Amino acid sequence: MADGLSAELLRRLRATPGLEVKPGEPLARYTTFRIGGPAELLVTVASERALRRLLAALDGVPCQLLGLGSNVLIPDEGLGGVVLRLVGGFRQVRMEETAVEAGAAVPLGRLARLTAEASLSGLEALSGFPSTVGGAVYMNAGSYGTEIRDVLEWATVMDRGGGRRRLTADQLEPSYRRTALQGTGAIVTRARFALSAGDREASLARIEELNRRRWSSLPSGRPNAGSIFRNPEGDYAGRLIEHCGLKGRRSGGARISPKHGNVIVNEQQASAADVLDLMLLARRAVKKKTGIELEPELVLTGSLAECWRHAPA
Repeated sequence: MADGLSAELLRRLRATPGLEVKPGEPLARYTTFRIGGPAELLVTVASERALRRLLAALDGVPCQLLGLGSNVLIPDEGLGGVVLRLVGGFRQVRMEETAVEAGAAVPLGRLARLTAEASLSGLEALSGFPSTVGGAVYMNAGSYGTEIRDVLEWATVMDRGGGRRRLTADQLEPSYRRTALQGTGAIVTRARFALSAGDREASLARIEELNRRRWSSLPSGRPNAGSIFRNPEGDYAGRLIEHCGLKGRRSGGARISPKHGNVIVNEQQASAADVLDLMLLARRAVKKKTGIELEPELVLTGSLAECWRHAPA
């Protein structure tokens, strides 16, 4: 185990029911980019009670949540402190009439399909968004004209002190790819969605149609993390990057997709540094040519966030 975490902390966490502790666990396998070094300590958490006890034990130790790993870039040197993943009870789903409650670790696509099969409508447009329920609530995920806030009734969140709150959709202050949770360290544990009675076959057909449309516009066969930048108001990041002639541009093993300007693919054992290099290149080029400064939708973790903040625009 790395020197930063004490043997006493490791002993306490291993003795806590509902926690599984893995020192030095490689993180690339947990991300769709297949990039990144090890976690100083990876902890899987199976219940809210275990999560509360974990957070209490950390007492200031850096901690980061990792969901599906579909919208994140891990540094090549890995992440210090604790990386946690939600499992077990956080994967439970409960339906009642026209509402559904889901744990934060439930994949959003799985929930959309489950509700469609139960003749509930409202999540079809979000079925292709590569996120857990918790991640989708945290960032107010959106796709094909539907955002999480349109169907979210409430979410329960736990702060880093272990305090638990239930927040309505309005209290989350959702906007485009943002909520008031971002930057607070709060962890979404569960969410309830208000849906409507629908037609099972029609909902499933719409899911298939939208997923075909989504995947036809994205590169396939190479690890990637989907959209790299948020779309600026009134425009599209992919169009701006293409306008700068950057589609197909390479850095090491990473490449801006020739198919979609707002996607970077891991073509050949790319490093996080390769991806960041292309992101910075795109930001500079777009700013110089259009005056628009692109903002990452991709979550840059650890040292990558600092590099992005301090690099010249």
